[in-house]
Amino acid sequence: MKKLEGGFVNNVYLENGVVIKSFTNDTLVGISSTERALNEKRALRIFGGTIAPRLISSNDTAVHQEFVEGELYEARARRGENVFEESGSILAQIHNFYRSKCSLAFYYEKRFQKAFNLAGPILRTERLSPVFNVCWTTVSELGSRYVHGDFWLGNLIGKPGEKPRVIDWEFSGMGSPYEDFAIADLWIFREFTNSSHKFWAGYGKKPDQEIVDSFLVLRCIEFLATTTLENYSLEEAGGFYHNKVTVLRTLLS
Repeated sequence: MKKLEGGFVNNVYLENGVVIKSFTNDTLVGISSTERALNEKRALRIFGGTIAPRLISSNDTAVHQEFVEGELYEARARRGENVFEESGSILAQIHNFYRSKCSLAFYYEKRFQKAFNLAGPILRTERLSPVFNVCWTTVSELGSRYVHGDFWLGNLIGKPGEKPRVIDWEFSGMGSPYEDFAIADLWIFREFTNSSHKFWAGYGKKPDQEIVDSFLVLRCIEFLATTTLENYSLEEAGGFYHNKVTVLRTLLS
């Protein structure tokens, strides 16, 4: 059994050509291991064999899935390869799983309030007063769709000339596509200059940027909600959590 790289919280191993992903509870995540395993299993049943690895077997806290050969798209992008248009196209395929034009306001406003309360000590220390102002009429036009929850180039893997697979579906489920747009803005567009227009060309449509920014405020606060003021104070400037504060300042300025 070989331990694979990239498991920030979970333990991921390769055994006889099968990836074994064992989900562990951690305050850095904020969602139980059982729920995250269920999210991943559900997504692999829907997308496995097309844009995700095939599900082989599972239990309450572990998922056995197909091993995908290739290279992470993040590494390819850092070498200067244009993987952005294809990445946008893949996200569009995820979002094609559509439920209805329903209101998601209560769900996301409740998430914001919970994260705001948990991150309160850090926000007060940094003198930040974020709000979550969203035009829900515009959000509802896209309806409730399947969202990945952590869509960035480090979760796309494949070989040149072959269709990539999306991994790490533990935060997936039904929601607003703007949630994925916000993560793409955070981890792709802010990392790779001039990548956004190529990404949206692949996706097929550029969303409302003000709403993307509002959802990015939500996600940054949710990240901050997973640590304590003490741990935040011990982190180096430019670290994971300090970076989210920097992004928040930019969004709120």
